[in-house]
Amino acid sequence: MVDKILFTSSSKTKLESKDFPLKNQKKNSFLLLVLIFPLCCTPKLGWIRTLPNEFPKDSKLVLGTYNRPTEKKSAMGSKDFQLLWSESIYIQPNLEFKKIWREWRVYKDYIQFRQVIGKGQFEKSNEWVLFKTNEVNTKECRVERTKQTISKQFTKRIPCETFQVDQTKKYDHRLLYLHETNSLYPLSYESGYEEANFGIAWESDIPYQQTKLFEIAKLKFGKKEFQPHVYHHVKLD
Repeated sequence: MVDKILFTSSSKTKLESKDFPLKNQKKNSFLLLVLIFPLCCTPKLGWIRTLPNEFPKDSKLVLGTYNRPTEKKSAMGSKDFQLLWSESIYIQPNLEFKKIWREWRVYKDYIQFRQVIGKGQFEKSNEWVLFKTNEVNTKECRVERTKQTISKQFTKRIPCETFQVDQTKKYDHRLLYLHETNSLYPLSYESGYEEANFGIAWESDIPYQQTKLFEIAKLKFGKKEFQPHVYHHVKLD
């Protein structure tokens, strides 16, 4: 009886041993699919770094300032912190541009200010505009708060006379925009030269074509309440 039990136990162990490589193979196959699937389904977005080849280049872009709609933000009910920011693209003669991002972190006792200015050239082809940044300057400072009132007018001023950080470096950055009715729509999220993996191109289907999916994405991101993906031309009075 004992021999029979031992034999049965041994047979079961051998059977499990034979099944183990198969189970391990299935597990490895599953892990491989998990790793490959995002790569297959991630949009190929190299096209948002260049202009389409089939259209001739032109320079029909209104000069001046294009502002991104901004909104003051603070923690719910907070009286001790406010976040203010502004972002603009300045279209200059000779196909040059300047992009300025500013942020004011206003605390109870002090203000933390940061500014990023990018400079470069742009190229245009039909409704597509490619901004090519080659230089970025970053400034940072901290100043004690006074009894001054913080308002929308505050974002027009730089609170510092000197900066703890003031550095300029070469910076290679390219991003394609859609130009439509004196507005510029970046095809991927970018703010202060920091990008994230979402935006119009991420939810469209065919490069350089304003398909239905493209139009839906443009409406979605262009109308966002906070940090909309659009810059509107400012008319001078």
